[in-house]
Amino acid sequence: MCLDTRFKPEVEKKMIAKLPDGLITVYRVVRLQDSRYKAVFAGSVFKVGLNHAKVSKSCRVHIPTKYKPGYHSFETSRDADLAWFRSFIGVGTIKYQIRKEWITAIGKEGGHLVYVTDRIISPSLRDKSAVVE
Repeated sequence: MCLDTRFKPEVEKKMIAKLPDGLITVYRVVRLQDSRYKAVFAGSVFKVGLNHAKVSKSCRVHIPTKYKPGYHSFETSRDADLAWFRSFIGVGTIKYQIRKEWITAIGKEGGHLVYVTDRIISPSLRDKSAVVE
């Protein structure tokens, strides 16, 4: 998954400064496979707890801008649902956690705000509060 558009670095910096310190809840649409959460299209499998993105090359958005690939998460569960058509069988919206220090890019996908991070905290499958109804 790549951003459709990326905000300018000075805008990203201001947006990040406004975020709270500590853990921030974000939303991803995933499928449950082999008792693990898995990204719908990228195929990343999330282990419970802290996950680190494998950064090997840059992504290019539709405009001539590059950024490090990482975990793309939506600001709201509604945005995640709308962007990824949660109606696919076996797909659901799950709450993840990030820190503002982990954000490497901010942009939009399908008109929805997305944070790209180099780390993300995945909930346990037993954490029923992480599942968005």
